[in-house]
Amino acid sequence: MRIPILLSLTVLIGCGGVTSDPLGLDAGGDAGALADASPFDAASLDAGSTLDLKPLPRGVFESTVGLRTPSSDVVGDRSPDPLTGVMLKVPWDLCEQDCLLDTIEGQLDAAHARGLQASLIVLDAFNAPARVLERCARFEYSFRGEPKQMCLPWDEVYLEEKASLLSALGARFDDHPALAYVYFTGACATNGAEGHCRVDEAGYTAAGYTEARLVEAYLRIMRAQRAAFPRTPIAFEVHAIFGRAEPWASLWDEVKASGRVGVAAWWCAERLSLSGDEITPVWGLVQEAATSAFSVCQTVGSFSSQPYRFSDPAQGFDYGTETDWDAADVNQAFEQTMDWAQGRASHGGQGPIVPFSVLEPWSQDVVNPAFVDRLRTW
Repeated sequence: MRIPILLSLTVLIGCGGVTSDPLGLDAGGDAGALADASPFDAASLDAGSTLDLKPLPRGVFESTVGLRTPSSDVVGDRSPDPLTGVMLKVPWDLCEQDCLLDTIEGQLDAAHARGLQASLIVLDAFNAPARVLERCARFEYSFRGEPKQMCLPWDEVYLEEKASLLSALGARFDDHPALAYVYFTGACATNGAEGHCRVDEAGYTAAGYTEARLVEAYLRIMRAQRAAFPRTPIAFEVHAIFGRAEPWASLWDEVKASGRVGVAAWWCAERLSLSGDEITPVWGLVQEAATSAFSVCQTVGSFSSQPYRFSDPAQGFDYGTETDWDAADVNQAFEQTMDWAQGRASHGGQGPIVPFSVLEPWSQDVVNPAFVDRLRTW
């Protein structure tokens, strides 16, 4: 039996150097051909619907460690106080597709049974199944000191496999009462989830990258995802790619009229909204989404054990250092970041922001008794 609960699920994929180019496109890419190949277009997706749409997400969704095996359980004994839901992070290659779908459904059902909602993210990049990586044009890169490889986002094999996955996920879970929102992921999500593409730009360009080519590939994925999930809100995480916000701005320009697609900041910290080559170019998109749809704040670290990750003394944010912090730093980092994220105050010279709709705190912070009352106010 299904119960109305929402959780957050993540599925992993990976990125890297080139081994083949089955598309036969030149280095500039044939953006028109890619666009024409899509079975969906923005106009048809925004044409209106008689579907009973799920509400836009609000509240606190715990950012869990994610599923590592088909028997993993991240719902456990969690309760709706102070949580709204749980984030389920699932590698695309967790197991074969039927097993993957069954595993996700089990976690959604468990959340529902506990009165929780869930968000879902299926990780891409190096988490793509071996059967996909063996057939697509690949790019090799390093992630946390380990060699990885990912499909090139514009590779036709990859795009077809991605569309097939999204179709299967939507058919199974778009109507699930626990699923609150689902994440978009693309091939060059270096860690499988986030919007950064932290690879060597020269090498990626030699592999066929152009901004237009990446944008068209990501538009195809987004159109397929919107078609697969007509009822469920979608979110995509943003970092500047090679210092530019344009790839995500292009995606946003296509989806913003729907009012159903939100923007997530998995680097969420007041200091980073003010500085950073990967962050400041996309901050405006986060705020625009907060106004017209929804926005997600996944904190850059755990307040309970990493308050220093919110520090930048030069900007007025001093919550200790990696080797020198205390309980006062923990509490101040938490309270001031919550004030900022909820649009109540600012501490670095900017005015109050448009509040974030969803908070995705780390597990340590969810169980910190000093934080529970404040989390209930989200």
